[in-house]
Amino acid sequence: MKAGDLVRFKCVTAGKYDTPPYSRDGSWRIGLLVKYETWEKVGTVMYCGELFRLRAAQIQKAGKKDV
Repeated sequence: MKAGDLVRFKCVTAGKYDTPPYSRDGSWRIGLLVKYETWEKVGTVMYCGELFRLRAAQIQKAGKKDV
């Protein structure tokens, strides 16, 4: 994964931007990968104008079916 890639990620705290607002189920969301640190295995994802720092296990590169 490189910066600028479209990724899908799981984040419970990103649920406050979902409609309806009570859907904080940890489902997959689509965001933009801003930065990925390989030695830390941590990525920074932009979603709805906010940055989320997530473990690499919670981030996957989005494919054609996701868009």
